[in-house]
Amino acid sequence: MIKQTSFDFLSKLKLNNSREWFEQNRDLYENYRSDILQLTENLLKELSKIDHAILQANLDPKKCLTRVNRDLRFSKDKTPYKNYVLVVFNKNYPQPNKAGYFIHIEPDICSVGGGVWQTSPEYLKKIRQEIDYSFTDFNKIITTPKFQKTFPNGLQGVGKLKKMPVGYDETNPASEFLKMKGFCTKEPLSDKILTSKDCIQTIIQSFKTTKPLVDYINKAIEYEE
Repeated sequence: MIKQTSFDFLSKLKLNNSREWFEQNRDLYENYRSDILQLTENLLKELSKIDHAILQANLDPKKCLTRVNRDLRFSKDKTPYKNYVLVVFNKNYPQPNKAGYFIHIEPDICSVGGGVWQTSPEYLKKIRQEIDYSFTDFNKIITTPKFQKTFPNGLQGVGKLKKMPVGYDETNPASEFLKMKGFCTKEPLSDKILTSKDCIQTIIQSFKTTKPLVDYINKAIEYEE
């Protein structure tokens, strides 16, 4: 579980997003970071029990957390800090664009899920090829009662094409999925759940349900012709 003080810190940071305030309240930040790291370690331990690939990856919990500092190089928004944290478990770390599990922690806007939100053109092509080739298997994953109950918003991603990608026909039974640019589950998670004793169990159940999707996507990406 997460302490309420961690949510309080993020709320205060949103209202006081400056280096001066941050340095004056560094003790609050250190307590917050320690709390989130403890959650990450506990989740990684439990996730490793249901995903052997995660276990073998021997992930460093500290590297599963996004940095608090924002990248300001190409942003009009010059506030220096993120008022949220993303916890990502990906067996392919530090390689980007492959499928994994995540939790977004931000007061009143938390979410949990897994898959790949955005990927490279090369990997996207491979995922589409796999969906086209084995749509029955893909469809079985996302239409199970448990999957649909856990993720009522279905698959999401960075965007979607208006027309079919080159090489595919509109009559393809997988047409709506072939237009997608990302394949990710993402559902709201209440602050109340994250601060409760049911926190770990709830998140792990979401991860367990989305695991077949994560495996499917990574299998497609890693396939060598």
